[in-house]
Amino acid sequence: MVRHAQGASDRHVADVRRRNTLSCVEVLRGTSATTLTALAKDTGLSRPTVESIVSELVEQGLAREVPGAEAGTLGRPARHYAFAADARYVVGLDLGVHSVTGMIADLAGRVLSVVRRTVDEPLDGVDRLEIARSVQRDLLDRVDAPRSRLAAVAAAVPGIVDGERVRLSLPIADWTGVNLSARLSTGGDHPVVVENDINMAALAEHALGAARLADDVVLVQLGYRIGAALVLGGRVYRGNRFAAGEVGDFSWTGWDGWCEGSLLGEIEQAGGAEQVALRAREGDGAALALLQQYVRRVAPGVATLAMVVDPECVVLGGGLSRAGDVLRAPLQAEVDRIVHPRAAAPLVTSAFASDGAALGALVRALEVGSEAVFGSAEIGAPSLRAADPATSLAQALADAARAQGPAAAGSGTAAAPDEDAGTAVSQEQAAAAPVQTVQVREPLRVAVVGVGARARMAQWAGRTGVPAHVVRAVDVDPAGKDRAHELFGPGAAFTTDHRDLLVPDAHGRTLDAAFVCTPDDTHADIAEDLLRAGVAVYLEKPLATTTEDCDRVLDAAAATGTKLYVGHNMRHMAVVRTMRDVIARGEIGDVQAVWVRHFVGNGGDYYFKDWHADRARSTGLLLQKAVHDIDVIHWLAGSTTRDVVGMGDLQVYGRVTDREDRTGQLMTDWFSYDNWPPLEQRGLHPVVDVEDTSMMLMRLGNGVLASYEQCHFTPDYWRNYTVIGTRGRLENFGDGDGGSVRVWNRRTGFSERGDVEYPIAAGGPGHHDADRLTVDEFLRFVADGTPITTSPVMARDAVATGIAATVSLRAGSAPQRVHPVTPEVAAHFDDVVDPAARKPGD
Repeated sequence: MVRHAQGASDRHVADVRRRNTLSCVEVLRGTSATTLTALAKDTGLSRPTVESIVSELVEQGLAREVPGAEAGTLGRPARHYAFAADARYVVGLDLGVHSVTGMIADLAGRVLSVVRRTVDEPLDGVDRLEIARSVQRDLLDRVDAPRSRLAAVAAAVPGIVDGERVRLSLPIADWTGVNLSARLSTGGDHPVVVENDINMAALAEHALGAARLADDVVLVQLGYRIGAALVLGGRVYRGNRFAAGEVGDFSWTGWDGWCEGSLLGEIEQAGGAEQVALRAREGDGAALALLQQYVRRVAPGVATLAMVVDPECVVLGGGLSRAGDVLRAPLQAEVDRIVHPRAAAPLVTSAFASDGAALGALVRALEVGSEAVFGSAEIGAPSLRAADPATSLAQALADAARAQGPAAAGSGTAAAPDEDAGTAVSQEQAAAAPVQTVQVREPLRVAVVGVGARARMAQWAGRTGVPAHVVRAVDVDPAGKDRAHELFGPGAAFTTDHRDLLVPDAHGRTLDAAFVCTPDDTHADIAEDLLRAGVAVYLEKPLATTTEDCDRVLDAAAATGTKLYVGHNMRHMAVVRTMRDVIARGEIGDVQAVWVRHFVGNGGDYYFKDWHADRARSTGLLLQKAVHDIDVIHWLAGSTTRDVVGMGDLQVYGRVTDREDRTGQLMTDWFSYDNWPPLEQRGLHPVVDVEDTSMMLMRLGNGVLASYEQCHFTPDYWRNYTVIGTRGRLENFGDGDGGSVRVWNRRTGFSERGDVEYPIAAGGPGHHDADRLTVDEFLRFVADGTPITTSPVMARDAVATGIAATVSLRAGSAPQRVHPVTPEVAAHFDDVVDPAARKPGD
């Protein structure tokens, strides 16, 4: 028994060490360089623990000491460490019928080189493998790395593949039955995985492209071959026999044998699928007629797949997808004719065309390689991006294609032979091809106003697919300059007045966007100034601290047409998306009630040692803290609050007499899990007059009843939602990795696990990856006008509800009415919010 207990204890220690190491790696990988002190703050670990872990990472070659900003100054400078992304590399290969494309990336997800080779169709499988191996060698040579530094290789292959062996390949018949994983191994100890090419194209669209925010996706590949792939619950679905999506030969799809018919012959005579697509976009009548025939032929299969799977979107990939809306719009109309339009999933054009399979293979290689290097699948693979932070991934691929010439090109963005049609495309034709990941443009010029704890999220700018970089930073505290340079580099110009951003810089350049991360009571003035100057604004929640200020900001955005985005990042958290999906699928029927308990275990450190504790600055924590959950309640219930009653009190922290003026400090300077129990807290704000326990009852405009409770002195920190509908209820247990959303939809007694349980697949750091997704959505909104998930009007309604509840609890729980925005303002923001994000089931 003692030995058993000792073994369990050892395993627990090892597990804790592993998790701590992964936390350090996540933070190191997301910063250019950091100190041990900063790393300890960012991970919540002790400095000795961090120092020990970093030493091990340095020994393993996964981290290195680098010169710090203090180099050359008097005194002993802090030691800076950086993630050694070039310690290992991953390779993705697309082994197509007409070309082989290879890409190599480092452990930070930077795509460093692309190699393309054309392949003669009659070439046998042995020679094709040699071409694949030569591409792999060429990639390693380009980054000057031996094969021992390969972390993983993933190859996309046409056919049914089980991860190692090709079970069936009609396009490359002599690969059937061959263990390609072993054949592609270069003798190292790195894993080699082989996947179906259309599955990999779907993975690329889900991870990087047209389906980034969708969990259930169908990709239909339209070109020389017609096939499909499924992404369900955010994962590629391969099926029991690895043949999911292989429906191209079934007569009911309308796709069987089409390539032997006259339609393919006519397309080939017209120069191939890609030529037809590009000429159709230019208005060529013959190409348009061929495309219309193609649409009528494939529509029944697309409609059938869409109805059977019921995805959030259907991505159109392959060579013909370059026709863009000229293909998509008539195909959508034909699908809508076959099925009811409200039941048909929207069709969207691929972001990558013929580069999708290679990119998907690289995504898969980075997943497998990260697990191999760090010894755990718990560490999330970073998103792929161009090596040059000022260049989009699409532009990098286009440049690589141009550099290698039309004969070798395979990119979806430049001179390329269509992987599916086997036809070369000229430079002029490629220039007319639809834009892929993002439009090729100058990087967005971004500023950060308020270089405090939340400014760190702006480090995602330029790392999510939209080219952008932080060029200016503002903080009323001159010490913010050092923080700004640590976060964004010395190239970020610093000022103490946000109004300096309203005029061009010394070179006559203006700003495109700004992240406003200042204290809540300053939001409205700063945001209004920026909006009226034409600078798009990411405004940290809450929108403002009074309803009147909220309306002032919305009016400024509506009057000027300048883009406004409010940072309600919980809409991108996996736990919230999972609950919303359950509701949208009708698993619990129509929502009738929502109950939320919020255990704010870190409340003493987060809210009672700075300005948050002063109601003159924050109004109250039913506004400042609860506004996140109020917005989620509204989103899940499909309406906003009209009547509210509140109750609360300052029960604990008002009794703590140890107070301190922390001007110039950040929350990270005082936060520690050792600050416990609550009555032994030290250094609270000189003014503490906000409630530490609060609760509210709400009646929404659609009749849903809701309640919310928060307590700031609990030992644990998480949210618990219960949503009750006409056919069942759901409840979350935990709100990050390891948690789950459980659904009860049958009559029963006590049932701990419910009838269905959905694991919460949270992402990386920053509110379980919600920060990255929110920043990405904001920048795409600014760059392309992409519809947004967060709603400025509902952000305002959440503030108005929190304020009304605060008024109620301070007035003896007197009921309060919440009034909506004007119809004109509501109509303006309806045009920018994704209709699918307004209400579950819409």
